[in-house]
Amino acid sequence: MKTKKEINKFSLKNNRKMLVAYIAIGLFLVLTLLVKLHVVKPVDNLLESFVIGIRSDSLTSFMTTITSISRAYFLITMSIVLLFILKNKKHALLIIINLTCVFLSSQLLKLIFRRARPDGEHLVSVMGYSYPSGHAMVSLAYFGFILYLINKKITNKLLKIILTIITIVLIILIGFSRIYLGVHYATDILAGFLLASAYLIVFLTVIKPVEVKQWK
Repeated sequence: MKTKKEINKFSLKNNRKMLVAYIAIGLFLVLTLLVKLHVVKPVDNLLESFVIGIRSDSLTSFMTTITSISRAYFLITMSIVLLFILKNKKHALLIIINLTCVFLSSQLLKLIFRRARPDGEHLVSVMGYSYPSGHAMVSLAYFGFILYLINKKITNKLLKIILTIITIVLIILIGFSRIYLGVHYATDILAGFLLASAYLIVFLTVIKPVEVKQWK
């Protein structure tokens, strides 16, 4: 049984996490207002001009590969594979539940805000609306959650740091690839990351009573 000190420490930690979630949601709401008022349009245009200026065949091929990592078919396939290979089926099911929740949430939000995609050349085929970026939102929530589960098993601090850096770089690259490929504004990506940060904190808080055992 936990002591009163341990309970208070756990409660304080949760409160700090939820504060971060509230801040992320608040920033998203402010960003959404700025998008609606077209205040951030010059920033979007500036970054769009930048990525157009650095495009090349080799970089386009790389960015197309990176963006494919966060496509629905890849993540669904990855989740099914994990369901079969992971000994702890509870964690595998949580991965699938997480993917389903964040994907549906991102699609619903797109229908709510209905922001059109950039008018420039699209280097990959896309459908639907632009805001927030589903790839950005899903990639952060999905890979962030898998990293959380992996770190529960790993005790090596250096390995944890390496995996965290790799995951962060991958998520950032996925977000940037959507701008590079001309299918999203930079503010779409930022909005997706903000929402995913809040979502992941809430998701981890909700599943905490269920996710109590160490990865076996």
